[in-house]
Amino acid sequence: MDAFEKKTLKTSRGYTYTYYVADGDKSLPTLFFQHGWPDHAAMWKDVAGPLRSTKHPIIIPDMLGYDGTDKPTDPSVYKWNVMTKDMVEILDAEGAEKCISIGHDWGSGAASRFYHYHPDRVAGLVNLNVPYLPPTREPFDLETANKRTKQVFGYSLLAYWHLFTAPDGPEILKGNLERLFNLLHGDGDTMKTYFCGNDEMRNYLTGKTDATINLRPYAKDATFKKTFVDRMSRDGFEGPQCWYKATSQNHQHECDKELPGGIDVVQVPALYIGCKQDAVCRPEAMYESIQKGLLPKLEQAEMIDAAHWSSYEAPQEVVMRLEAWLKKNYK
Repeated sequence: MDAFEKKTLKTSRGYTYTYYVADGDKSLPTLFFQHGWPDHAAMWKDVAGPLRSTKHPIIIPDMLGYDGTDKPTDPSVYKWNVMTKDMVEILDAEGAEKCISIGHDWGSGAASRFYHYHPDRVAGLVNLNVPYLPPTREPFDLETANKRTKQVFGYSLLAYWHLFTAPDGPEILKGNLERLFNLLHGDGDTMKTYFCGNDEMRNYLTGKTDATINLRPYAKDATFKKTFVDRMSRDGFEGPQCWYKATSQNHQHECDKELPGGIDVVQVPALYIGCKQDAVCRPEAMYESIQKGLLPKLEQAEMIDAAHWSSYEAPQEVVMRLEAWLKKNYK
């Protein structure tokens, strides 16, 4: 993140955020990058760095629970209505009136909810890998979600949530970081096998089963792996797993159900970048929102030949699509 200035801010609810900024033309909306699990602001460096040429100001926070930002362990403090308010305070501190809300993985959910809770601050929405999903008006049930996705896709997309929301989940994840790294960045059907199979992830991480997992080219970088292992050895998963628990325990439903129905329609330019090899966050999940007319200004739904971690595996492809979309919509 050498191209960005590092800052910190203590929000009104008492949590300190670390974030990174790059100056630009204040007449353009700020590019506001939000990462997901189990990443940190630096996941965006090979995307946000080249986009400095667009002259848009840039802000990239470590999201709540990660790296330089505070890591509370109460899932209720990860509710969308309060986390998005934290994001507003970061924008205010930087004098950013309008932003383009950009997210990957859980950060894609955060990017969408930022629009839902603060539409007056959002000039555009970009979702990577995880498609746009409207607010939840019904309580979440993991078993129901897995049955539904199995009917549609032939396998349970959220099978791994059983481990991720389990009481011993953080301990197992932190205690087996090298094996976890393999599952995150393995080639072929690694994610489909271990994220979407019953107990497959738990059994592999705890050594009950074993397998030879070949890494994708970008993940063979020893420094890339060491950075992940060192960071998560230090920080643990008690905070990150709250993103899952906030949904599974229906804290998100408690606030989402209060949103007006009309806010589901995204009235600003939108871009979706999906990945052909992402077995968990399937691009097809975008279809329903499109068919319901929730994305009237979705000018393009781009597909790239990569798996889940698109900003690591294919940053040039992401930059190319973002840059073209920005030039078309924000002059």
